[in-house]
Amino acid sequence: MSNPIALCAHGEAAWHAVAYESLGAAWVDDGRLARAGRPAPRPLVEGRDLASSVVPHRFLLGAVTLIPDATVPDDVPGIVCDSWARLSLPGREAEPTGCWMIRAAGRPGAVPQVPGLEIRRVVTDADVAWFEYIAFLAADGELPSRSGELHPPGSQRLPGLTLLVAEIDGEGVGTALSVATDRVNNIGAVTVMPAQRGRGIASQLTEAAVAAAPGVPATLSATVAGRGIYRRLGFNEVGRPLHHHPVD
Repeated sequence: MSNPIALCAHGEAAWHAVAYESLGAAWVDDGRLARAGRPAPRPLVEGRDLASSVVPHRFLLGAVTLIPDATVPDDVPGIVCDSWARLSLPGREAEPTGCWMIRAAGRPGAVPQVPGLEIRRVVTDADVAWFEYIAFLAADGELPSRSGELHPPGSQRLPGLTLLVAEIDGEGVGTALSVATDRVNNIGAVTVMPAQRGRGIASQLTEAAVAAAPGVPATLSATVAGRGIYRRLGFNEVGRPLHHHPVD
């Protein structure tokens, strides 16, 4: 697989596979479409079926197309990521969203250091809760509805997943994650608290996530605001996917 959009789509699907697994939900990848499946049998958590109560999550997709002309069944829940931006899906409205970006494999680049900044890997369940708290608050100013909403305890032990927390004097200022496969290192959840933005923290977090698997290309889905940062770090824009939202 060498097509850059295909690599980005594979990376996005790999992240969702990890996220769905952590929530006890099914994620199916047939090489053409990666999508949410039926909830996997899991024990009840506090009397609730964890998978069915949180999927699709507001930060997760219902499907990712892995080839340009993938067939998307009507029963796919939530948002469909049309990686090549060429599908028309009945009952859904298409919306442009961010852009695919990729960087060749290699050692992380040198970026200016932020005084007092420490970036550490999540290793305990308490760290996972701290990561989720910072990521949610920095991303859109809202806290998780409950601890473990998207990153339950034990998430840090999922194969290929690296969760990172940035702190200054013990204060949580940002997050990033890496999901590594044999093809790509998908970078996500690069967030910085509003009061700490513009200092280079996002750049350091991105390079720390790249360092988790430097032997494969790094991919990500960049927002409009973050695109300039990633360009300066050597990422190249290769496409702009569409998100197809259910009309209702």
